[in-house]
Amino acid sequence: MSPTSIQRALKGITRINLEMEVLTGLLIRMPVHAQLYRIGGADLYPIVAKRKYTVDEDKNKNIEIEVPVVPGSSLKGRMRSLLELARGKALYSTDRRIWLHARTLSGDNPMDLNEMENDIVQRCEVDEVFGAPAIGLDQLADEWAKYFAKSARRDRPSEEDKKKAWDYVQKNFAPVLAVTRLLVDDMYPTDKYVRELSENGRRLISIADFLEEKSENRIDRITSAADPRQVVRVKPNVIFGGAMKLLVFDIDKGYVKRNLEVVAGGLKLVEETYLGASGSRGYGRVKFRNLRVAVAKANEPAVSYQEVESFNDVDGLLLKIDELANKIEGILLQ
Repeated sequence: MSPTSIQRALKGITRINLEMEVLTGLLIRMPVHAQLYRIGGADLYPIVAKRKYTVDEDKNKNIEIEVPVVPGSSLKGRMRSLLELARGKALYSTDRRIWLHARTLSGDNPMDLNEMENDIVQRCEVDEVFGAPAIGLDQLADEWAKYFAKSARRDRPSEEDKKKAWDYVQKNFAPVLAVTRLLVDDMYPTDKYVRELSENGRRLISIADFLEEKSENRIDRITSAADPRQVVRVKPNVIFGGAMKLLVFDIDKGYVKRNLEVVAGGLKLVEETYLGASGSRGYGRVKFRNLRVAVAKANEPAVSYQEVESFNDVDGLLLKIDELANKIEGILLQ
C-alpha cells in the first residue's frame, strides 16, 4: 500500500548572517579525551580548531591559527531547549535521562498517538523549525492500524484496518511533513576581529589571545577543605561570526513569519540567559548583532542570494518581522 505520489518542493533558503559578542567568559567545553595533549592544561578547556585568516587589508597575508569555536549544535540546542520551556511544550524521553519535546513513539515515555497527531497536524513550531526524529509513514500507519483494531476490539489489525490507517496517514500527515528547516553553522572569530587583534598582520597571535584562565574553588561544608580547579574560557569581547539558514517549503505560505519569530525568539532567550556551561555562575552572556538577511530561490542553479534586510540586533529583527516575512514570501512563494 504505497501512495500514488507525495511531493514536497523546497522553494528557497533564507540566510541570516550574524555576529555574536561574548560579554562574559564563555565555556563550551572540549571533551576530556581531546584535552589530554595539552601539556599542563587546565581542568576545563573550550573547543578549538585551526582556521585560516587574511590579516591585512590588502589581503596578501594569510595565517593559520587555532581559535575557539561555538558549535552550531550548541547554539541550536540551547535555542530549542529554551523555546520548549518558554512555550510550555510537553517533554518526552526514550531513556528517562534526557527529556525534550520530540516526536517519538518508542522508549520509556513517548508521545501517545493522539499527541503525535496533534503535533504533526497542528504543525508544532519547535519540531518544524528545529527538526524531529525521522518517523516513516509506514510506521505511523502501523500504529494507526493497531489503534483501529483496538477500537474494534480485535487482537490484531485486519487488512481493512491497515488500508484505513494508510489512507488516514496519507491524507492527514503526509501533506504537512517536511525535513528540518533550521540549519545552524559553527561560529568562529570574525575576520575583522582577528585582523584587528593582529594589528593588520604586524603582531603574531595565537589561541592564548582569545582565552582567559579562571580559578574556581569548591569548599567542603563540613571540613572547609578546598577543592580548586582551573578553567580556561573564551574571554569577553571576542566577536564570533556565522550563519543560520531557514529552509522554505511549498507548504510554508503563511508560516514564514512564525518560523522567523521562532528563530529570533530563540536568539533573544539565549541573550537573556546564557550559552555554554556554568551560566548560573555568570558564564556565557552573549549578544547577537549585525544580522543580515538574504534570500535565494532553490530552483536557480547558482542559488544566488539577494539581501533583503539588515538589523543591528535581535530586537530590530523582531520589530520588523511582519515586513520581513512578507518580503520573503513575496520572493519565494508567489
